[in-house]
Amino acid sequence: MTTTKFAPGRLGAAIAAMFAGLLAILMTAPPAHAAAPDPDTIVSAWAQDPLYVESGSPLTGAEQSAIRDSIKGANPPIYVAALPDGTVTSGSAAGELMTKMGTQLKSGGTEKATIALLDGKTLFAASNSLRGGVAGRIANAAVASNSDVASGMQDFVRRVELAESGKTREAVSVGGSRGSEGSSSGGGSGAGVLVGILVLALAGGGGLFLYSRKKKKEREAREAAELAAVKQTVDEDVTKFGEEITALDMDVKMLADGGDHQDDWARALDSYERAKVELEAVKRPDELRGVTTALEEGRYALACVKARVNHLPLPERRSPCFFNPQHGPSVRDVRWAPPGGAVRDVPACAADAEAIERGFEPQTREVMVNGQRRPYYDAGPAYQPYAYGYYGGFGDVMSGMLVGTMLGSMMGGWGMGGYGMGYGAGYQEGVSDAGGDWGGGGDFGGGGDWGGGDFGGGDFGGGDW
Repeated sequence: MTTTKFAPGRLGAAIAAMFAGLLAILMTAPPAHAAAPDPDTIVSAWAQDPLYVESGSPLTGAEQSAIRDSIKGANPPIYVAALPDGTVTSGSAAGELMTKMGTQLKSGGTEKATIALLDGKTLFAASNSLRGGVAGRIANAAVASNSDVASGMQDFVRRVELAESGKTREAVSVGGSRGSEGSSSGGGSGAGVLVGILVLALAGGGGLFLYSRKKKKEREAREAAELAAVKQTVDEDVTKFGEEITALDMDVKMLADGGDHQDDWARALDSYERAKVELEAVKRPDELRGVTTALEEGRYALACVKARVNHLPLPERRSPCFFNPQHGPSVRDVRWAPPGGAVRDVPACAADAEAIERGFEPQTREVMVNGQRRPYYDAGPAYQPYAYGYYGGFGDVMSGMLVGTMLGSMMGGWGMGGYGMGYGAGYQEGVSDAGGDWGGGGDFGGGGDWGGGDFGGGDFGGGDW
């Protein structure tokens, strides 16, 4: 019997080759999504250090020190959460996470703040001390103007301070926060450094550019899918309203000409046509607000027509039924609580009000989210414009009835501005730098990033542009 013996050198080489192969597999395998962070843990850590770094974040010690120094002493405070790459999978996911952190900050007594979220080296941002969408635009500008995360975050902080002082246009422009930094002295050595940087950028920039473009396309695909889902929900509402108009058409024709019902009927028809036209033109999530506003106005007009047809008193001008805006104007408030939430008064139609008072479940408007049906008010930030169009014209009704729901965390204290899902309602021209309060209008109740506006989303070291 022959025994094969491995020479020590060959055995070592075989083992080395095996480890090299395993390393290559690990390096080329797609990264798994990081575990969802705990907002409570992050906000609690911010009480001691405005920079929270979760295990797995790619930030180096030097980068952490630079970021920590730049945000130290900021007023209003700037908080940064550095997470492993892949923790946040979309702009809407970033918005939901920052909404929860913002709610915790509010409950802890922080009235004004800016939050920067670093997913790996992708930057998202929101603020309740800035006007709607400005924090997201600042994040985009900081990424576009800097090639590394440390200088980019320092630039982000400078831009926030500029916006706080009223210089919003300069703060959101690419390269706009640098002022007179970097004079022309030492031109010869500076030119040499610049040439070296350009050579390095050409050598490694190609791969980074392709990687960033891939991430951008993936994000845009997710956002397009979310927009399509909400548009489908609104389209169902428009179709339902049209069916109700058709069902009432014969009764209206049987009434005498020249009656008051004709004005209400004309308003209902006009609202229906406006909703159809605006829905067809929707390109951004915040534009859906106009569609549901038209539906709310049309449903009240139709309710008036029904009352006249049946010789009943005209209905009170109230907000739509909370449980399903397709039910039309509410008739009274009922005491109700979401699962695990506090009891509050919500407007309800007659059928839903009776069901709740008898201990039954109301007929809630449900929508599809990730293959599952959920109430629209717990379907995520994409439905903020949908709800705002229906209920935003009724004062404090919306913030009160949505407390403890997904949308409530964005509308009541963390954002009444137009939700952006990466599109950004804050990209309009002429945006000012007025702040807000907790319960008013946008970022943290001030202007737009919380459930409204653009969160940013560019990668340092390549960018999404």
